[in-house]
Amino acid sequence: MWWLFLLSYVISGNALKLAAYISAGGLHGEVRFEQKTENSIRIRFALQTTLQYPDQQWFWSITQFPVDYTVIDDRCSRRHLGESIIDLTDLVGPLEMPGNETGSVEVPGVTLTGEKGLWGKGLLLKDSYTSRVICASITVFEKNTEKFAEARFYGPVAGTVWFRWLGGQAGDNITDTIIYADLYHVNNKKLQIDYTEHHWKIYVTDIFNIGKDKSSCNILQTVFDPDNAGPGKSIGDVDTRLGKIKVAVKQSLKYKTSYRDPELSLLPADLLGPHRLLYLVIFHPTHDDSFLACAKINHRKPILAKTLISSRGIKGEVTLSQETPFNPTWINISLIPVNLETRLRYATKVAYYRIHELPPEPAKFLEDVGEPCLTTKNMYNPTKIDEKTVPPAGLGTQDQYSIGDLSGKLQGRKEGSYHTDILPGSAKLHGIYWDVYLPLSGIHSIVHRSLVIHKYNETDNKGIIPWVCGTFALHLPQNAGQMPMFTAQVIFRYPIVGKIIFRQPKNNPEADTTIIIENLVHADGSALNNSAEHRWMVHDNPPGKDYYNWTGRCLSAGAPYNPHKIDWDPNQTEYCSTVEVSLCRLGDLTRHGKLEIAGKKLYGPLLTRKLFTDTMLPLSGRNSILGKSLVIYDDHGPVARGERLACSTIGGLYRLKAIAKDWFGNGEPVNIRGKLEFIQQSEYDVTDIEINLEGLGGKMSGYHIHMTPVEIDLEFPCEATSLYNYWNPLGVNSSNIPGSKEGTSDQYEMGDLSGKFGTLDNRKKYTTSYNDTLLPLFGPRSIFGHSVVIHKKDKNLRWACSTIERGYAPSEAVELRAIASFHHPQGFAYGYVKMSQLAYKDGSQSETVIEVKLRHPGNHDRNITRNHNWAIYVNPVGVDAAVKVKDTRCVAGGYTWNPYFTQLADPLNEDLYRQECGPDLPLRCQVGDISSRLGPINIGTERRVFTDPNFPLDGPVSAMGKSIVIMDRDFGSNRFACANIEPDNDIVKYANIRKPPRFVV
Repeated sequence: MWWLFLLSYVISGNALKLAAYISAGGLHGEVRFEQKTENSIRIRFALQTTLQYPDQQWFWSITQFPVDYTVIDDRCSRRHLGESIIDLTDLVGPLEMPGNETGSVEVPGVTLTGEKGLWGKGLLLKDSYTSRVICASITVFEKNTEKFAEARFYGPVAGTVWFRWLGGQAGDNITDTIIYADLYHVNNKKLQIDYTEHHWKIYVTDIFNIGKDKSSCNILQTVFDPDNAGPGKSIGDVDTRLGKIKVAVKQSLKYKTSYRDPELSLLPADLLGPHRLLYLVIFHPTHDDSFLACAKINHRKPILAKTLISSRGIKGEVTLSQETPFNPTWINISLIPVNLETRLRYATKVAYYRIHELPPEPAKFLEDVGEPCLTTKNMYNPTKIDEKTVPPAGLGTQDQYSIGDLSGKLQGRKEGSYHTDILPGSAKLHGIYWDVYLPLSGIHSIVHRSLVIHKYNETDNKGIIPWVCGTFALHLPQNAGQMPMFTAQVIFRYPIVGKIIFRQPKNNPEADTTIIIENLVHADGSALNNSAEHRWMVHDNPPGKDYYNWTGRCLSAGAPYNPHKIDWDPNQTEYCSTVEVSLCRLGDLTRHGKLEIAGKKLYGPLLTRKLFTDTMLPLSGRNSILGKSLVIYDDHGPVARGERLACSTIGGLYRLKAIAKDWFGNGEPVNIRGKLEFIQQSEYDVTDIEINLEGLGGKMSGYHIHMTPVEIDLEFPCEATSLYNYWNPLGVNSSNIPGSKEGTSDQYEMGDLSGKFGTLDNRKKYTTSYNDTLLPLFGPRSIFGHSVVIHKKDKNLRWACSTIERGYAPSEAVELRAIASFHHPQGFAYGYVKMSQLAYKDGSQSETVIEVKLRHPGNHDRNITRNHNWAIYVNPVGVDAAVKVKDTRCVAGGYTWNPYFTQLADPLNEDLYRQECGPDLPLRCQVGDISSRLGPINIGTERRVFTDPNFPLDGPVSAMGKSIVIMDRDFGSNRFACANIEPDNDIVKYANIRKPPRFVV
């Protein structure tokens, strides 16, 4: 009842209200702060004790600084919260439980804002019976009333200056400004003093320099003075109002300081403007006219992460939001079962909700192989809490559970709202909750990790199994869709294979970067045992050809990347860690721990897959790591080779757009206009779909993705004899699917768009957008090279069709097309193998889409043979393609292409190669060994479309000019047919022919 009263009071009133959310040390609940009179406040509290700590007496006080919720361990220490500045125990007495769980108290001499204000401070509680200490930030109750900015320094001064505004726009009733400064030197450790003092000011860029990245502070010339107040009196003259700023000589001796500066109250309006950039400048301590360091003041926006669920009859989303690191995270769980059976199961069989260490592994196979939720590893538990000692779900405080244990922290908590439809005793979560141990930024961020909902195994009602899962991705506010991300990747090919992915919000180099180690496996045949203790670093240069040297390997990569010129002492490596990241060279990723490399692919996912969050790893801007190299070290290897084991270039992994827009009628003219667009940022993201179609005439119904591209020279190009059935790689039973829009994505055939999202019935024009958790543009199930077919409502006849092609900007990439044409009059196969790939300007490449259409020639064109292996051979072929004797047929092709020396140390061990190479680790295969990655092909059957991640058509390693060799049927080893891989130039030409008049003046 208190909750409802307070909520209505907040909505109807216009007064500022503050809140502190507590869940630690056996105390859980909320404390609210309201202005009572001009010089007093009223504190309202609604608290609960746990069974473990029923008797409590808390001495409470207000601290200088709020709680940094990115810090998990020791967050309530004086180092983080500063001094206690208001002793509430002296003013109103201690908090005692039981008996005072709810109530209110008036505190004289304290205000919400101003010199004695509580806003932006911390609440510290110390238990008099034990040594327990707990804390919470005092935040604004209503969202979107505060604004934040951050100036982050890296060298020679490192640290952060936070700007925090209440109001901040002209006309706001209440305005206030707080500054937190936490700075230290990274190179002056020999000074015999504790700190230095510096002038500091806010500078503004010239309007003509708005697009320039400031590589030097010296380009800044103007102190920020929008009111023309004059030198020493402007808004940017912070030091004249607040005094000099302190910079600690050593990071361990912090001089964290808070300031209040009402003069800066309207700065957010300038900060968010489009015309100029603001920089915070710190001057040299002895040369007052010389800049020591500068940093751009960046507006810090709230972080919003979502996982979209559409699986096993459960639809909806789970949303996490955190305004700043000083605010708790708000959780909105909105998952709806699609039918009564699933609703009952969801209400009674759910065991717990957990966040796991990793996102589900992207699909490796075309078919449905394995449970994706089992690839997420364990519950996320970076603080190593012993699961055997935690209280039952909902009976402890949030500090007692793992970060990923949502059920433990939230079950039974009803402080939020919309907790409807939860049966007594059910583990179901629904509605809005808050969590003070669920950071969305910093090294313990859960962004890009997975939500896994577990249920009781209904076969025995005892075991607990994963049921539904999804990945937390960053989103834009107001349901504007996914956050645009930039993704980079490193592909290792020798002597190890594997990928490392880097992801960061686009054009935001100071945002957190997620690092996903996908799979690292020894591949040269010399190491079959797992190895550990591998350092890993970003280096200055892309590697040369010494990446496979036996001596002096990877020396071309240069030195570790250190743009901030951090003094580095190899004898004191402990200074560099994820906690003190600014004391590390930027490229030294060993701060996250050393890597492990599997000896065999069997151990790869479990041993090597990891996820880290780095707070200082830009993928854009002047210090971007793009185009540099990632070096993996081996300190126990051969002396001649050196300490560097492997290296590879950091390249872009660009978002993919698929588009269907060129429409063909099925034996009749059609006037359809418009397109379908599919966009997927990476294989870890859902696919966004936008549809805009006109000319439907109100007579259409279903639209689906089919198996092959449109053959435009056919009279009836959309028929099942050419495009076949729906794209259905997971083998969903088409006779047992829900009605349109009544199920989840996995319950329909993958290409059944109208089944998942609604039909075109009675539509003359159709415009919509949606997202699909199961319609990939990456990987073996990619829809590139397939087609969209629109069906009539009458008899479900096929009306129009269009091939799904790549959408790209010519300024960013070029599409390469190649063909292996089997057309020799005396040859043994007739048809083609077509390939296409995007080559980006930075040298990165997309996956290659392959279309295979082959039959037997001449009188045997109705014959069918199956299970032909196929491969790329190193040389082109000639007349030997038509030799009748199989022993000498296609001999000019040579042997299987292996440009990356796969299994170089043990090339004759065929058993080892067959064991390790496969679709689940395509980089372990020789590039030319197509059938081991994609499977065999058939001759004389329907066309097939494949997606190959290891078939380059461009660059120094290219299949162009080589040959494709098809082996005998039933996995035979003799060469059956071959053709050369050549550029597939467009031979269709268009011309406008004009007939001149007979009489010309």
